[in-house]
Amino acid sequence: MKETMRRRDFLQRSLLGSAGAIFMFPKLSSGMSEDNLGKGVCLALASHWSYIGIGWQLGLESCVLSVIDTFGMADSAPGVKTCINLDARAYELIAQRFPEVSEKLKKYLDAGKVELIGGTFAQPMGSYISGESNIRQIVYGRETIRKALGYEMVTFLEEEEFTHPQLPQILIGSGFRYASLAQVDTWGRSGIPPLELNVFHWKGMDGTTIPSTPKNSLFSYGLQDLASLSALKTLQTLGKPLVINWAEFGWEPHETPAYLSESEKYKKLSEKFPIEYVTLKEYMEKYATDPRQTVYLNMDAWKKLLPWGIGGDQLRILDRKVEALLLAAERFDAVASSLGTKTKERSLEAAWKDLLTAQSHDVSLCEYSRWQSDRMAPLDRSEDFHNFAWGVIGYNHLDAAQKEAQAILDLSVGHIAGQVGSQVTKQGHLAATVLNPCGWERTEVVLTGRIYPAHEKAKDVLIKDSSGRLVPSQIVKSERDDQGNLIVANVAFLAEKVPSVGYDTYYLELLPGLSQSPTTDLRIDEQRLELENEYLKIKLGSTHGAITSLFDKTTGQEILDGQKCPFPVFKGRPNQDYPLRSAFVQGKYPKQDMLIPPLFDSSKSVALNERNDQGDWRAISKSTIRWIEKGPVRATVKTSHYWPLLKFETYVTVTTKSPRVEVTSRVLAEIPPALDTRGADGRFPVEIKEGYWLSFAPNFQTSAVLRDFPFGVEPTSQREFHALTFADLVGGGNGLLLLHPGTQYFKWDTEGIFSNLVMREWESFFTGEYGWPRYAEYRHALIPHGAGFTHADCVRASAEFTQRLITVVGQPQKGSLPKRKSFITVGPDNVQLSAFRKKRDLGYELRVVEAGGQEAGAAIELGFPVNTALETNLLGSKVAELPRSGARLDFRLQPWKIRTFELT
Repeated sequence: MKETMRRRDFLQRSLLGSAGAIFMFPKLSSGMSEDNLGKGVCLALASHWSYIGIGWQLGLESCVLSVIDTFGMADSAPGVKTCINLDARAYELIAQRFPEVSEKLKKYLDAGKVELIGGTFAQPMGSYISGESNIRQIVYGRETIRKALGYEMVTFLEEEEFTHPQLPQILIGSGFRYASLAQVDTWGRSGIPPLELNVFHWKGMDGTTIPSTPKNSLFSYGLQDLASLSALKTLQTLGKPLVINWAEFGWEPHETPAYLSESEKYKKLSEKFPIEYVTLKEYMEKYATDPRQTVYLNMDAWKKLLPWGIGGDQLRILDRKVEALLLAAERFDAVASSLGTKTKERSLEAAWKDLLTAQSHDVSLCEYSRWQSDRMAPLDRSEDFHNFAWGVIGYNHLDAAQKEAQAILDLSVGHIAGQVGSQVTKQGHLAATVLNPCGWERTEVVLTGRIYPAHEKAKDVLIKDSSGRLVPSQIVKSERDDQGNLIVANVAFLAEKVPSVGYDTYYLELLPGLSQSPTTDLRIDEQRLELENEYLKIKLGSTHGAITSLFDKTTGQEILDGQKCPFPVFKGRPNQDYPLRSAFVQGKYPKQDMLIPPLFDSSKSVALNERNDQGDWRAISKSTIRWIEKGPVRATVKTSHYWPLLKFETYVTVTTKSPRVEVTSRVLAEIPPALDTRGADGRFPVEIKEGYWLSFAPNFQTSAVLRDFPFGVEPTSQREFHALTFADLVGGGNGLLLLHPGTQYFKWDTEGIFSNLVMREWESFFTGEYGWPRYAEYRHALIPHGAGFTHADCVRASAEFTQRLITVVGQPQKGSLPKRKSFITVGPDNVQLSAFRKKRDLGYELRVVEAGGQEAGAAIELGFPVNTALETNLLGSKVAELPRSGARLDFRLQPWKIRTFELT
């Protein structure tokens, strides 16, 4: 049986090296006097714990114990001060259920004996959630702590990964004064670049700086002989160095609190070496008032190994979907409130907090984990999560957020549609209000959703615009009675130029007979497996069903190299050591098919009805290809691959008037992929090698790869990288934008083949149990483009991929609103709308970000009266008055800048 490993044990192993860029600076001074040596060091003890994740299993009481340990450290000689790193939700619950502990914590905070650091709502990994979620995590966390403890956060340091180039701007905008990069490489790797400095100005990509401490050679997890560190003398020449030492109070039984033994260790250390015990805030105010270096760290500076492919990917995919739903819900809730309805702001905040909870690092890192210690939780703990895996609890929060957001969105868009004067010169039996939550005009194929025209005895449905012009449409799903009349139907139609954060009106005409929809640019050739529209021509392989040709009609270029690797090819080595003991598996497959194949590779496919005289059925997939939609609005081809122990299927979809081809991939794996081989230090390599992958090869030599991260886009020089929502491959005047769901891990080999990790297994290393997402689903889109495609174009395409148009179908109304209207228009193209919501007072919050790396003369046009307009920070505090002309706001927006406004 494999040895199980506690989280803390692995943390200690993980400090045997750190990947990342090393930045060299000129020497600031030379020589070392006895006086310098006598100064010793400052030491800040940082203790990490959380309610979300660890506390779910070990109880909120473990968070209380973690806090009590810090009291004991302060009260016992030598008086070690602790920087407490809990999620904000923990402080909130402690205040509610253990008020005596909360009151005591307030006194220790006032006395400067402890400091709260970090302070996000749920301790997420910051680089894998969106920019807006970054803001909500920090702002909601800060507000939650202020309400629970009356404490204003000053220093940002999360033990788990929370670093990216836009963080300095977000922190300063959220009221933080200091930051630190001294994170711990936990189950993944945060990949913090080492800086041999005491303090520095951390510069963000917009130019904002925040005084920070680095991760230097004095950083530790566990006590060490400080006098023996070679870097100590060098750092002492720069001032008084700071040692940041991490601990995790809360693991120990309540009967033997950790501070009893830990304080003795520090007492012995102080007898050997001069140490001044400080909080981070105290050190920054006393010794770091004037950092002499300014450092910008691009995204490549962090060599991150995060929880890719182990199941958290599916959580992040749902997270992105739910966040898009929440953003749309709060935007249209704000619009509806301007039209006289009561805002659902409080319910939206609760839904956001459910979403933020599911973004916890533990939920994704340890999705299959149920217990992370060798001790039992308190017998009568205040909460019981029934021993659910952390991922299950995370999904419950996502489901709650989705349910609440959908209900609010339905109410809001229903109210708006009800105010539209769609009965005037109506063009059909039913009105369809198409709403666009994005801040720019859009054209897209939309769905009516399920309609029930049985009482009309209708055999067909035509779509018209508000002027009566026929619109291309297609019934995609339906049920009919014995006479051919529709019982239920779902209709796809083309909605063109729908106004930004606004709507347009269409009509459904129910016909007693069959009709002909207007022709479109969408063409198919069933026999040749070809699809095309005015932008693209696509050909699929006749055996494997992957895209072998992606021809860009705009540039006249072939974009995919179908001979080298079409899209998508499923490939990966299964775990040869996995025990096939399951009765389900043994009863399902013949004995001769129970051998585990050496490799799954969907490009090596044969048609299901062909004989396989040369290959092994266990190594070569049997595939079926069929058309499931044939236009004129949407065409889709489905391909299914079958191996013993694994199934893989794809849906390739092209729509009219769209420059992208969408591919949905689904995997059902009854066997996990092979496990990466650990190095001599016991750690996994940063470069993930084993797993199940989706691969493809562009038909041009890729000279650059652009990838996004929260509120930013940069090229990457790394062969292994992660991207938030897209990877853009460019070279020789050609480009291929790959849109993807949730944050994903990619590798790029020397043959020019790109691979996206879709499934990985590593639970067995930590717990001795196998844990992997047996079912996984991914949506991708490919958009070929020429040389003029900008960062902002990438960001817009990504938003449209996630944030679909919304359709409300109902009876035509006598409302006062016009049939077409925009409530917010943001320009130019590189200025993106990030948030628009109703606040608890009379105001509205509107946030924009520059997404192209170019300064802009920005303008916001509002479709409702505005009395006042203020610029605020991210906390809502006034920064300046904003000049306006009626309902138009004009201002300058610097590259990558985030600006927030309050409107009344």
